[in-house]
Parts: sequence; C-alpha cells; structure tokens
Amino acid sequence: MNSMDEAEIKSVAPDEVNELQARYDALSHLVTSILVLMVVVSGTLAVYLLRQWRMTSKDLAGYRPAATQFIAEYNRLQGPRTDAFLEKLKDFGRVHQDYFQILARYGMTTNVLAASQPPAAKAPPAAAPKQ
Repeated sequence: MNSMDEAEIKSVAPDEVNELQARYDALSHLVTSILVLMVVVSGTLAVYLLRQWRMTSKDLAGYRPAATQFIAEYNRLQGPRTDAFLEKLKDFGRVHQDYFQILARYGMTTNVLAASQPPAAKAPPAAAPKQ
C-alpha cells in the first residue's frame, strides 16, 4: 500500500484540548448568562406593561360615563347645528364661485357643486369682413 493512500491521523496535543474545552465552557457560561438576563428583562417588561394596562383601564373606566354623556349631548345638539352650518357653506359655494376653490381644498364639494361651475369662456365672435 501506498503511504499517501493511508489516512494520517494527527494527534491533538492535550494542551490544545484543554484550551478548547476552557473556551467552550466560557462560551457556554456566557450564553447561559445572556439567556437568564433576557428572561429577567422580558419578565420585568411584561410586569411593567401589565401595570400600565391596568392603570389605563381604570382611568378609562372613570372617563367613560362623562365621555358617553358628552357624545350623546353633541349628537343631540351640536351635530345637527354643525351639519346645518356645513350645508350653508356649500350653498354659499354654489352662489359664489370664488369660494368654491376653498371648499374643494377641504373636501367639502359635491357633484352639485361641480355641476354648478360656470362654463368655460367662449371664443370671441369673428369680426365681419370689411367691404
């Protein structure tokens, strides 16, 4: 047999094995420490967010009756007044075409407004030929 065909087995020195084992142990310890730290940090964050949620829920429960009353009163009194005012603005825009552009900027136009715009200017009539 040829000596080149034979697999050469290199022996690793015991010092190198001990050094690699020490590095492996240190890395394993570091990864374990990081995992424990991540569990502690995520647990702390979860507890903090839970407390914030509870406090906010209590605050919201306190504001809910007043907000419900405010919304009901707005819908009963102010809502119709606001709608009537907006309709008056649209009517004003139909009559005054310069104001139509302002209404269009704020999205208060309707198909009726677009149809009420003045037609494009016509070309002046041709002059009669001189005789």
